[in-house]
Amino acid sequence: MADYDVVVIGAGPGGYVSAIRSAQRGAKTAVVEKKYLGGVCLNIGCIPTKTLLNTAGLYRKFKKADEFGIHVDNAQLDLNQLKQRKNKVISLNTGGIERLFKSYHIDWIKGEATIHQPNEVTVDGKRITSKNLIIATGGRPIELPILPFDKKRIIDSSQALELTEIPKRIGIIGAGAIGCEFSCIWNSFGAEIHLIEMLPHILPKEDEELAKRLESIFKKEGIQVYTGSKLKEAKIKDTDITLSIEGSKNVEISVDLVLVCVGMKCNSDCIQEPLRSALKINKKGGITVNEKMETGVPGVYAIGDVIDRTWLAHGASNEGIVASTNATGGNKRMDYRILPACTFTFPELASVGLSEAKAKEQGYPVKTGKFLFSANGRAHAIGEPEGMLKIVGDARTDEILGVHILGPEAGEMIATASVAMKLESTVEELAETIFTHPTLSEVLMEASEDYYGMSIHSPAKK
Repeated sequence: MADYDVVVIGAGPGGYVSAIRSAQRGAKTAVVEKKYLGGVCLNIGCIPTKTLLNTAGLYRKFKKADEFGIHVDNAQLDLNQLKQRKNKVISLNTGGIERLFKSYHIDWIKGEATIHQPNEVTVDGKRITSKNLIIATGGRPIELPILPFDKKRIIDSSQALELTEIPKRIGIIGAGAIGCEFSCIWNSFGAEIHLIEMLPHILPKEDEELAKRLESIFKKEGIQVYTGSKLKEAKIKDTDITLSIEGSKNVEISVDLVLVCVGMKCNSDCIQEPLRSALKINKKGGITVNEKMETGVPGVYAIGDVIDRTWLAHGASNEGIVASTNATGGNKRMDYRILPACTFTFPELASVGLSEAKAKEQGYPVKTGKFLFSANGRAHAIGEPEGMLKIVGDARTDEILGVHILGPEAGEMIATASVAMKLESTVEELAETIFTHPTLSEVLMEASEDYYGMSIHSPAKK
């Protein structure tokens, strides 16, 4: 008889959610986690980064408080206090997960797992059997061969969270979500930022029009952006680090610190033979699964970063719901079509569904509606009028194919678009929905009206 019905390997946002849902469905459940509950997201990713971003946002507001009729003299940044607050936020959240585990009688087995067989896990020499395994082992940063991490001046995002002082000049290699968010944090704190991206625009996965608009905002804020550029050479000296950048213009920049965030690879090393040969694993270590999170080996599921798909915490959590439901007798599939994403920059950039370019690539006859935050009263009231919303539709049916938001609270607003797509709403139905005034969310209604050339607060189209 197996020790457990479900054993989850890893307690990140995919793993701990899988465990709780399995237990809720009546399964005897255990989680193997060697380090901390909540994984990268809660401890060295999403939550601590957003804590820093919140402080950066407040600091920005203090700098222009005079515009709002408030005089703030000599506002100073206290990194030690900020670090204490960050750690407190992390502790509150990890403690919450541990209490949930206890309430659902989930066993937390502390240690490092090795998996040889579909129905068993070895944890620090101890054999544990289970009817089902859910692999949720996450990922880790990719290192550049010409600029290896030293955890002092060449760092990844986890070390970036532990800085006790902000260097004057910082180079950031990679303009994905991590690179762009830290650009905003450190720029707000007064550092000179050099952001380097190999592809034609920052946030390459996002709609090009909005990403380029954000790029222009970055430049206006003083962030130096080098797109279509790559790191050719790095010279590390006692006084600084010289980066040779190759692109439309070849430049050399001198910095005091380099954050490398060029991607992630999957933590599948714990899977050993004979199971490893039975799974399909790509060059990055990613495990291939179907929409039910099944690996092809009966009773073995994989979710989150280790499947090399979304690299999003909420993506992992939803994959965990799917895997645990299926592992406990249910029948559920993952719907990536309505999976939103948000980069928490100043302003935020959020999206769900297809970009305009992707929709065209897939053969859709595309029609769009757009609306600027500068025409929204609430955006002016809060002093954040930059950005726009774009809705992408199928010109034949007016089905919503994607929604893209660059603006204040975009991460909160994108959920409305996700719900609309989940319910298979048309652009017309969104346009006819009554939104509260004055709110930022009215831009979604106005963009939907603009799709038909009928936005009230947009100039007449010639």
